[in-house]
Amino acid sequence: MATFLDVTGLQHFSSIFVFLFVWLAVFAVMSWVKVFGDNKFVHTLVGLLLAIFVLISPVATDIIASTAPFIALVFMFVIFVSVATQMLGGDIEGFPALKGVFLVFILIILVVAAGVKFRESVNISETQTDLSKTVNLIFHPTFLGAVLVLAIAVFTIALLAGRS
Repeated sequence: MATFLDVTGLQHFSSIFVFLFVWLAVFAVMSWVKVFGDNKFVHTLVGLLLAIFVLISPVATDIIASTAPFIALVFMFVIFVSVATQMLGGDIEGFPALKGVFLVFILIILVVAAGVKFRESVNISETQTDLSKTVNLIFHPTFLGAVLVLAIAVFTIALLAGRS
């Protein structure tokens, strides 16, 4: 019986979603960082080419499909920070280092996901040590909560110190 919550049929469209996600994410990041200036055609073309290259590689498509929710959370955090700074009378463009911080978060997410995918595809003999305990520590909710509180404290101190 098909229900409203049955979305298993969408897995056949995952490559299309990955293509659109990569194209729009690259376009948005390039428009935000302005590496090539304000030329929207170059941003669109680079996003399209990277999306095609990701679509050609099944490993890259799988990595992007598994990390897309986390990258979307980073983008939502960027939007919330932008709205919060505008509500307080500032502008996110006044903090140029913030762009680098968000891009580093995205790179860390992609590197961790790529490591997990490559580790799953490699046969590991039983005599080697298992590194899953480190991964469990890094992604434990308590540790991630502490990192979030630390990040909020750092940004609060930076904002308060910049006001004087």
